[in-house]
Amino acid sequence: MGKTDKQCFNCGKEGGEFFGFIICEKCKSKLRLFTEGTVQGYLEKDPIGFPKDIDRRLELLDKDYVKKKIKLLHIKSIIN
Repeated sequence: MGKTDKQCFNCGKEGGEFFGFIICEKCKSKLRLFTEGTVQGYLEKDPIGFPKDIDRRLELLDKDYVKKKIKLLHIKSIIN
């Protein structure tokens, strides 16, 4: 059975689009996403620093992903 465009990236079940990714409700619930109230609470405590911290974390995540992908591609090139 091949993947379709509407299959969850994580488990393969039918899902919907969420921030550019297809994810099913079960996997989405396992993410333990913050409620809007929780985010607003953090934002009220630090209206300048909190958004900057989120941007910084996203940038670090992107860089970490690229480093790990390069490492795995390098290993794969040696294997092949």
